[in-house]
Amino acid sequence: MSIHDVERIVRGLPKVSLHCHLIGSVQAATVVDLARKHGVPLDGGRTAENLFDHGSYEDLDEFLRVLDVVGAVIRDVDDFRRVTYESLTEGGAAHNVLYREIFLSPPGHPGVPYPTILEGVRAGMRDAEVDTGIRSALIVGLNRNDTAASAVELVETVVAHRADDVLGIGLDYSEAIGPPERFWKAFRMAGAAGLERTAHSESGPPHHIETLLDLLGCTRVDHGYHVVDDEAMTRRCVEERIPFTCTPVSSDIGRYSGSGDGSHRRIREMVDAGLVVTIDSDDPPMFGTDPTNDYRVLAHALGYGLDDLARFSRNGVEAAWLDEADRAALRARVDAAIDDLRTTLTPAETGATAS
Repeated sequence: MSIHDVERIVRGLPKVSLHCHLIGSVQAATVVDLARKHGVPLDGGRTAENLFDHGSYEDLDEFLRVLDVVGAVIRDVDDFRRVTYESLTEGGAAHNVLYREIFLSPPGHPGVPYPTILEGVRAGMRDAEVDTGIRSALIVGLNRNDTAASAVELVETVVAHRADDVLGIGLDYSEAIGPPERFWKAFRMAGAAGLERTAHSESGPPHHIETLLDLLGCTRVDHGYHVVDDEAMTRRCVEERIPFTCTPVSSDIGRYSGSGDGSHRRIREMVDAGLVVTIDSDDPPMFGTDPTNDYRVLAHALGYGLDDLARFSRNGVEAAWLDEADRAALRARVDAAIDDLRTTLTPAETGATAS
């Protein structure tokens, strides 16, 4: 397909977003504006033009350092409303995202009470839905670089301030420092409270996925590229239809989904193995990407047409933490948008290439 053909497909494709971090989706200009508002100096007088150095994020510690800078300037209810609204509209609905489950990271906003965060974020969610029709929900991320006791305390806080649109918990930050088994108690408490569970497994070995499923009770895996290194684990996840929320651009920069060469070979292997794979953009502006671009790079790298890319969107409907009525409604919206897009394309543009 030509570049023009790919562009028509990826822009028109309806998208379901299950792996996007609120802190990581703040635009650089907004970070600078909020830093000025709160009198927070940015490193070396950084500006919106040089705040995010995408290439340097091959070093996870450098990425997490910048992520913490962003989190520290989001402080009051209006800040959280603003960044949530911008993420869901300019960074979501403008790219034909119909539904998003937002990763919220309370530990990334030191000193800000959880109710303050929740009030602002939910206001932004409501405003974005009214203005654009995008629906959204929340996943509270535990910081695996904190103590297990801190994770338990955060789950207790989430349960104490339970909101219907907080669907579950996740586990992020550096896997090397925080192996998943340390957090079994927090995850067990979350499950007992009726919260869904997922966790990042980007650089960890395949046995970490077994830990997520059997010890932490996860029903989804974030990233999970190394599952294909273990035939038995791959087969189990195929049989149980465990969804994997992959993020091509950020993981390629971090050398997880294709060794940093743009091949995205692990995502191809996951798809070819029959795993349930969804696509999202992780921390979009920080990695110089957006929800459309992550589909674009896969279309070019792997030769995917509409049928292949639409499978990711439909997998997102299956993987979303929705009740059956809401899932059916989202599926109808996605299918209708795919059908409308198909009428504008040639047979060559729609043909499936994935097995």
